[in-house]
Amino acid sequence: IYTALGKPLEGGEKMPLLLVRRATSINDSLPAGYEPRIKSVPGVVAVTKATWFAGYWQDPANTFANLAVDPESVFDVQNGARISPEQLAAFKSERTAAVAGRRLVEKFGWKIGDRITLLGSFWGVVLDVKLVGVFEGGPDDQFWFHWEYMNEAAGRPNAAGLYWVRIDQPQNATQVAGAIDRMFRNSAAETKTESVNQFLLNLISLLGSVRRAILMIGAAVAFAILLVVANTVAMSIRERISEAAVMRSLGFRSGQIVSLFVSESVFLTLTGALTGVAVAKILYDALGMTHIGPFAVADLRLRPETLVLCCGLAVLIALLAAGWPAYRAARTNIAKALRYTG
Repeated sequence: IYTALGKPLEGGEKMPLLLVRRATSINDSLPAGYEPRIKSVPGVVAVTKATWFAGYWQDPANTFANLAVDPESVFDVQNGARISPEQLAAFKSERTAAVAGRRLVEKFGWKIGDRITLLGSFWGVVLDVKLVGVFEGGPDDQFWFHWEYMNEAAGRPNAAGLYWVRIDQPQNATQVAGAIDRMFRNSAAETKTESVNQFLLNLISLLGSVRRAILMIGAAVAFAILLVVANTVAMSIRERISEAAVMRSLGFRSGQIVSLFVSESVFLTLTGALTGVAVAKILYDALGMTHIGPFAVADLRLRPETLVLCCGLAVLIALLAAGWPAYRAARTNIAKALRYTG
């Protein structure tokens, strides 16, 4: 979870996708007329506006990402989302049409043709839409409907929550973002253009110091484990001091005995760590969690760097727990050690 909160979208920095929002706050809107001006920036391939509706279906517990989008251009920008040509044509032609990601459809058991009523939005309106398509890939836990339909229902505020911008090359992101922000500098609605990952980090920041709290809890748990392992290993080695004395009398050097005790400790703790990580991976992959909160998105699959960190901590705990008891056992006087009863 700590890793996901720091890098919400795996590979997000390599995506040719930028988000343009209001510089003052994520909650503030931009004028709908910015779209053609953004599209004129060199390096921009496609632009579409999107507005967070923040409604729910049937029950307040059924919250999900539902956005008003431009059906003519949204799939040009979110080109990782795949939908059949027939369903896309229906989405474009029907004013109250909507499409949903495969994950969302499976979660709520929707099917093509269902009427879905979105309630509880801060826009103060209720929208009744018809599901005409299901897309796969891309943001497949999102629900999209016509921006113009929402705009009319809300009294034509003519505002967009953000703009999705697809660029030609990911390495041009900094240049394109700078050009967009310079275009609207000193305007009534200045912009902040950023990567998908940075935008998600800004949403996560609304949750407060959750990442720091998780780090503190994790550190406390790791320290408690260190105490338990140190006590267990120390007791095990103390009960085998006479065994170490016998090995020394047979010609084993102290360094070899220390290595054997420490290696045993490393093997046990590493086995425990790998077992725990394996269970965590199965759990998180099975749950398929992508949300930390109602608006904070993060990919919670177990990542390679988390596995490396856990294994590294296991080895460190093993070394700290076994190092000193093993050294004492290997350096104890042989005659005294042979008489030791524990």
